[in-house]
Amino acid sequence: MTDHTGIRTFIDDRAVAPEAVRAWEERRLRAVFRRLASGLGARATAELLPDESIADVLRAPIQVQRDTLTAMKTRLGHAETYALLRRELAVSEATTRATVAVSRGRTATSVTRLEAPGVSAEGFMEWFDDLTASNREGAMLAACPDHYLLRGLSDGRQEVVETTGGTPTASRFLVDYTRSDRLTTAADPAYPIQIAGLALLDDGTYIGGVRHQLRDRDGALDALLTVEFPAAVPAHFLRQHQWHLAVEFGNWISAAAREIG
Repeated sequence: MTDHTGIRTFIDDRAVAPEAVRAWEERRLRAVFRRLASGLGARATAELLPDESIADVLRAPIQVQRDTLTAMKTRLGHAETYALLRRELAVSEATTRATVAVSRGRTATSVTRLEAPGVSAEGFMEWFDDLTASNREGAMLAACPDHYLLRGLSDGRQEVVETTGGTPTASRFLVDYTRSDRLTTAADPAYPIQIAGLALLDDGTYIGGVRHQLRDRDGALDALLTVEFPAAVPAHFLRQHQWHLAVEFGNWISAAAREIG
């Protein structure tokens, strides 16, 4: 992955400097490294990071921080990730259920738009499809510090454990990309490529979804990225998730551009 210098980011229809996107990612890298150290303790942290301290890593270039954090999460594994976050996941699920109930079917959205010169919509979509089909967990984790676990399940759905936007706790949910029937964001016919799916809890409770729309425009990939939340989610969380989208898709697009040329 590279920094976001070639990607133009728009939040609330206003251009955002690449340095601002990077600064948000760096803040989240610091927060997640410290969250891991606090939750794991000194001995376990040393097992996952045997040759250097977290303080040393945080002084390194951002790509080193990304790679190190991804390596730590990979070494931690799925079972230990669940164990580390078990209390947070229980709190977030209870909060999500209450928020869904209060929202009564109404939704709110986080929307970010990216323009990536020299990247084709079809090329990125093929790369992204392979990323999920091949279950490349490392690349999915590395895209954003707030990703703890992203993997495909045997039933075709995707399991996600992440800190969503500005929420204080990590959450776990499933994304079903074969369904978009409850999304309130309509498909824009100007965007021929769609990545759409519903976000669900284990028992099928509908909690939101995604509609990411891609097209080619003026020699650049134009990505209109939308995540739907229950309407009662605080506005601050929605705004922070716009930055989450900018970081994760900016990193994915950068990785795709590097790999496919």
